[in-house]
Amino acid sequence: MTITNQTPIEYRSLWAMRLHLTAFLLMGRTSRRADDVWKDLPWKRFRGQVFRLQRCIFKAQKDNQKAKVKRLQRLLLQSRAAQALAVKQVTQLNQGRKSPAAGVDGKTALSTRERLVLCQRLNKHWYHWRHQQLRRVNIPKPNGKVRGLGIPTIADRAWQALLKLAAEPAYEATAGERSYGFRPGRCTADAQKLIFQNLNSQANGKNKLVLETDISKCFDEISHEVMLRGVVLPKEALKGLKLAVKAGVRGEYPSSIKGTPQGGVISPLLANIALDGFENLGSDQWKKRRTNAFIRGIRYADDAVFICKTEADTTRLREDIDKFLESRGLKINEAKTKVSKATDGFDFLGWRFRVNSREVFKSTPSSKNYVDIKAKVKATWKSGMTTEARLKRIESQVRGWRQYHSNCDMSKHLLWSLKQWVWHKLRAEKRRMATMEAEKARRLATKGIKPQGAAKRQLTSEQVHIAFPAIPWKVNDPRH
Repeated sequence: MTITNQTPIEYRSLWAMRLHLTAFLLMGRTSRRADDVWKDLPWKRFRGQVFRLQRCIFKAQKDNQKAKVKRLQRLLLQSRAAQALAVKQVTQLNQGRKSPAAGVDGKTALSTRERLVLCQRLNKHWYHWRHQQLRRVNIPKPNGKVRGLGIPTIADRAWQALLKLAAEPAYEATAGERSYGFRPGRCTADAQKLIFQNLNSQANGKNKLVLETDISKCFDEISHEVMLRGVVLPKEALKGLKLAVKAGVRGEYPSSIKGTPQGGVISPLLANIALDGFENLGSDQWKKRRTNAFIRGIRYADDAVFICKTEADTTRLREDIDKFLESRGLKINEAKTKVSKATDGFDFLGWRFRVNSREVFKSTPSSKNYVDIKAKVKATWKSGMTTEARLKRIESQVRGWRQYHSNCDMSKHLLWSLKQWVWHKLRAEKRRMATMEAEKARRLATKGIKPQGAAKRQLTSEQVHIAFPAIPWKVNDPRH
């Protein structure tokens, strides 16, 4: 099969694509040809095929047709489309693809040919995959401690992404409505909206209590038995997943008896499956026993808040929480768990929620989140990049921060002081460049060489204005 590099590849069917991919791998084409094959794969058609299968899995799970769910999941796991999408998700789309941390194989990225070979490997061995051990990487935490991440290899992450494509729709069919972390079509803004609906003036939020909870070492201590019990997958895939979570960390212990690696692709889904129902605790107090004891739980991954009326029994709610977590091998973090009034305010997902004395609900960026963006911008400026690259990176950071807090009251978080700090640094940089240019011209003049009229880099205040567009820049201000 010979196709010139200038000829676009159009597959009439999925079978034709399989033949081309197999012929390419057997003939050993060059890396340039591998780029053409990978780029010209029908990705839009792949996404459509995978979505249709996932939708069928979702409907079958809703109707409690277990045999049909397993049959459809096998079709998805055997699909070339799902296998190619899993490899692309891990190697090109995920944010963690740029991380310098590698697995035990030492690879941080794959070439295009290696991606195609990995697709073939997934097709042949997905049902009896041999998951390698993990590599431990410690990252610092804000309290001075370190968090250990278990990093799988790229091939293992691709296999986990393939399993996630099959297991996620089955979980979504029965998942709780007030769980928003690491789920498709849900984000932190949905949790923010639900908190507003339960604490605004119409909901009488001024007289409500808030129980803030945090689970201690959730990903490290979670029970394997409870976690795997709720996973809906074919027998052979479930067996491979069980061996994967028990793979262990190389150099520490041969296998794991609890927990799931935080660096894994499927780990957030497994944690959601194990904690499913946590946000519904306490609902029996106002549904069956006490009609006025309203309790509404909102969960994002392992963080949750419970909004309660004053008539609710928070002590009994704490007992239910401890009993729920004990059955899963977990414990509550006492330092971060407390009951507070809605008028006192509480932090959740990087926001500060509070109901003032006039019963007005306010959501603002938390103090910690505000300090973090300042530290991130200053660290970017002190990096070794060029001035233009630093300003571009700062622009991206500030734009992302403002977009995340777009539904908040930002009147007191305009980052004016940070803009002034960047502007002063930019002015000092401009002076330094002017001094360097003058010194260079002086040295050339002493040697009798006339300096060339090369274009100089202009660093102006408009570049800072681009990075901080929400703050009006006073051009006529004499201080500037």
